[in-house]
Amino acid sequence: MQNKWLQLFLPHLIAVVVFLLIAVVYCKPVLEHKVLQQADVTQYTAMARNSAVYKEKHGAFPLWTQGMFSGMPAYQIAIDVQTFAPYAFFHDLLSLWLPKLPGFFFLACICFYFLSQVLRVNPYIGIIGALAFAYATYNPTALVAGHDTKMTALALLPAFIASILLIFEKNTSPDSP
Repeated sequence: MQNKWLQLFLPHLIAVVVFLLIAVVYCKPVLEHKVLQQADVTQYTAMARNSAVYKEKHGAFPLWTQGMFSGMPAYQIAIDVQTFAPYAFFHDLLSLWLPKLPGFFFLACICFYFLSQVLRVNPYIGIIGALAFAYATYNPTALVAGHDTKMTALALLPAFIASILLIFEKNTSPDSP
């Protein structure tokens, strides 16, 4: 019985370990507390500063700013919202609470691997596909530029597609009522 469970879960455990090791080795400088200067993150920090100064003076974030593009809604830059966000917990869980950059790569690998398993691809082929997806040329380039939200969306997209496939598969299976 245990041998059956081991055979069933071993490829998936290997996948997680491979994804984790490659993400850590690829992003080793981040784990040595070296900081990547991301231009978009730096610019966001500067743009959000106007809103933070306004909040210090008036007690609330402004709804409009003149600080960029000759004026725009400030809530697109920074806003003070106190809400429960389970997304943040699940994002951290799926990226194993890794620092930002290795976490993005690990998350992309896990989500693509999930899609490969939903599509019933051989787990070892799924590992190779997940690595190719996560470390494709565009992804490191996007992270260097500071496109963190874009990379999060790209990383989560395969899991979203897999989820949609599972929903449709369940609804169209001959066993369903």
